[in-house]
Amino acid sequence: MLFLFSFSFCFSQKLYFKRIELENPEFENKLLKLNKELMKIYKEKDSLKYKDNYLRFQILNKDYDGALNTLNKVRNFYKDSYPDYSKIVGIQFELFILMKKAKTNDIRSTYERLFREKYSNLSLLSKNFIPDSFKFKEGYNKNEINKILKDSIIQDSISLKNAVLLCRHYNYHTMITETFSIAKPLLKKLDEEEFLVKDSIIVKTKKGKEVALRIIRYNKSELRTPTILNFSTYNVGQFTYKEKLNLTKGYAIVYAYSRGVYLSKDEVSPFEFESEDVNEVIDWIIKQPWSNGKVGMIGGSYDGFSQWAATKNLHPALKTIIPSASVGFGIDFPMYNNCFSPYMLRWLNYAKKETDNKLFSDEKKWISLYNSYYKKGIAFNTLDSLFGNTNPVFQKWLNHPSFDAFWQSKIPYKKDFAKINIPVLTFTGYFDADQRGAMYYYNEHYKYNKNANHYFVIGPYSHSGVISGVDEEYKGYKIDPIAKIDIEAISYQWFDYILKGKEKPEFLKDKVNIQVMGSNQWKNVVSIDKISNKKLKLFLNKTKLQESKPELSFLFQKIDFMKREDTMQSFDGEKILDSSLYKANLKDKLVFESDTFDVPFEINGSFIGSLKTSINKRDMDVMITIYEKLATGQYFKLSHEYFARASYAKDSGKRKLLKPHTIETIPVHNTFFTSRKIEKGSKLVLVLGIRKSPDVQINYGTGKDVSEETIADAKEPLEIKWYNDSYIEIPIFQN
Repeated sequence: MLFLFSFSFCFSQKLYFKRIELENPEFENKLLKLNKELMKIYKEKDSLKYKDNYLRFQILNKDYDGALNTLNKVRNFYKDSYPDYSKIVGIQFELFILMKKAKTNDIRSTYERLFREKYSNLSLLSKNFIPDSFKFKEGYNKNEINKILKDSIIQDSISLKNAVLLCRHYNYHTMITETFSIAKPLLKKLDEEEFLVKDSIIVKTKKGKEVALRIIRYNKSELRTPTILNFSTYNVGQFTYKEKLNLTKGYAIVYAYSRGVYLSKDEVSPFEFESEDVNEVIDWIIKQPWSNGKVGMIGGSYDGFSQWAATKNLHPALKTIIPSASVGFGIDFPMYNNCFSPYMLRWLNYAKKETDNKLFSDEKKWISLYNSYYKKGIAFNTLDSLFGNTNPVFQKWLNHPSFDAFWQSKIPYKKDFAKINIPVLTFTGYFDADQRGAMYYYNEHYKYNKNANHYFVIGPYSHSGVISGVDEEYKGYKIDPIAKIDIEAISYQWFDYILKGKEKPEFLKDKVNIQVMGSNQWKNVVSIDKISNKKLKLFLNKTKLQESKPELSFLFQKIDFMKREDTMQSFDGEKILDSSLYKANLKDKLVFESDTFDVPFEINGSFIGSLKTSINKRDMDVMITIYEKLATGQYFKLSHEYFARASYAKDSGKRKLLKPHTIETIPVHNTFFTSRKIEKGSKLVLVLGIRKSPDVQINYGTGKDVSEETIADAKEPLEIKWYNDSYIEIPIFQN
């Protein structure tokens, strides 16, 4: 209590300081006197904060040796937890102090020499942190000083708190004025000396089209190195320290962009020409004097798609690919199981000549658009006009509701996979929206090439988690510690293995590597059919999921497409682990629950099923979501929702409408893959229903092109009889 009282008293103290303008020649002398008084009485409960402030007071007091000693104490605080960062904490202060100690009139030369000496002894990771130390807002410290001088000096006194702020701001204002103008261009120069960057290269294709490139090389690397190619439609801008770190391992890195993106003068045409243009870029790479003729590809989402597009006409110099969360064009984007979604328009307004992050991130704008489309009941193919103008790519995609030759021509299809004889390393996640694309490439590769050298890694990761770095917690679920892997590091170990003949990454114990959620273990098997040893077949009977086949009956459901009260409030409301089922997903849905399991088992793989139903219309879009209900009463969402257009369920390439009032069998397949240890005392819960919300393409069931249907086609409600010989079949592993 005495310490707390002293601390409180300390900050309530007043110090003598007469109001004076910053521009007054006497200001510095007055401030330095204040600083001396401040040093005598300053105390702080937080020791790190104390050292951080006291360091600045010492610099103002010209106690440079004392300041360096304090700075070293600050660095020791980070030494164990962030060793690379600890070496450069306060580097702007250190260099300023050393320059002052040198007592030179040639400030620029002295400062540059000191900076270079310090820089040359640092690791690349430490160097990467330095630019943040020299970031500042123009005029900020000066403005704060003037604000304190104007508002906080009363009757020739200043509070201890404001005295601390005044000295801090003046210290930093001085450093910025004297040294930052030297440091910032020097940092750029040092970077250029270490790395060769060319960011405005145009490659002309054989057809006269333009592909823009950025390249970066490490100046200390061997003359000829393998090249890592990332082919994207996103203009990522500057290289990060990760790329620079990877360069030091002996690679050149090339970023290439789809036609029309960045400096290319062509029309932006996402997904259209990668199967041609990637090979043109590889041709250009292997002709460069720094290339050793070997190319590997990496990247996620669209950049994963572009790798597979490249394999459709495999270039001899392409030795391996590492696709992550790879889009299956026509498989899971812009349609999944033949269902389009409004997100496709949002994405098209993101992936433009210059990637529009601001527009893409404006959730209020997109939620408003989706709700407007939903309330008005307009045709889905007018969504772009509702947004503002016709989008030709949006319209082109909608003209292909079947998985036809248009989609098939952009990605490897059937026998194309037989020719893919290079090693592949795939990453995806249970909560990755593009998981089905990754699974398509993996499954088809082995289907048509029995000798495929394809490694597969899947865990409890989201789409962005696979691409940008695994999150320890995702939507309320804290992943098992063992699932926290460094995908970037494993990827470059793979490149070393394939392109340089080094050891295979230790993490890859076998061809298929699956993290079993809830077990804190990885399952490593030679092929995906080895991850389960049983099938759990559950029938949908009234409100029950049951293993025994029930006597035939049905549940009746009525969906009124005219009702539009359920507008969206958020894109991201549902959690993976929650105390209840997400209410927004229960609208017009049926819920089935199993008995309690008395022994634990693993769910490993994708469920399949068969829905027996009759409806009064000619089509519908079905949704299924499966949860584990824990003994605690919490619900664990096992994977992304499955949804599919009933008229395409038997053949994604050919639509077959349902016969009204006739019992039909709708196969359930192409569902999301998951792996989870189901504990004793848990249950499984299945939510079944129809797609009807602002963020979906609504199928009114007339049998017309769904993109052309409007609320005028709703007429009578959709009436469904769900027969209880409908079932799902879940792959499990049980000892």
